[in-house]
Amino acid sequence: MIEINLLPENLRKKKQFQFNIDLQANNVKIIGGGALLGVLIVLIIFFSVGSSIRKAQVSRLIKREQAMAQQTSQAETISRDVSILSAKIAALDDVTQRSFLWARKLNQLSDLVLPGIWFTRIYMDSGNRLILEGSVISRKEEAMASVGKFMKDLSEDEAFFKDFTNVKLESVERQSLDKRDVVEFKVVLYFRGA
Repeated sequence: MIEINLLPENLRKKKQFQFNIDLQANNVKIIGGGALLGVLIVLIIFFSVGSSIRKAQVSRLIKREQAMAQQTSQAETISRDVSILSAKIAALDDVTQRSFLWARKLNQLSDLVLPGIWFTRIYMDSGNRLILEGSVISRKEEAMASVGKFMKDLSEDEAFFKDFTNVKLESVERQSLDKRDVVEFKVVLYFRGA
């Protein structure tokens, strides 16, 4: 509908309706901008707090992983030690369950030793072998012959060799000291049932 206002210009009421709409539109823009700014600030705070929480969680997980790695390495060390001790116990059980007396076997061995042969070490390894290490000292070049004769005597003595399957010369090192022939040797005896 059309309105006609016959009042003079200065007495007429100014239409503030249009002005209010502009004012409200400006208010809406300001309020919307502030709200958008507030939402952005909240998002920034949210993400920064989330980031710091994630960093704390990651550092906690790294510390936990390092602690677990240390425990794992300790467990592996203990497991390795247990397996070594188990092997040693098994070797000791095997030695103690042999059907012969070690004193008798060592006495037989001492009876078979030739003059000039000296044992430096007698031991049993985990491969179920008796290992004899020693030296032969002679004035002539008969040291190697002494080692060969000793090995032959070991294998031909039935009372001694009945618990073994084979005798083998594993290593030999020959030297000359003051016109004497010195031979370092390692003889291995293999137990039956090994």
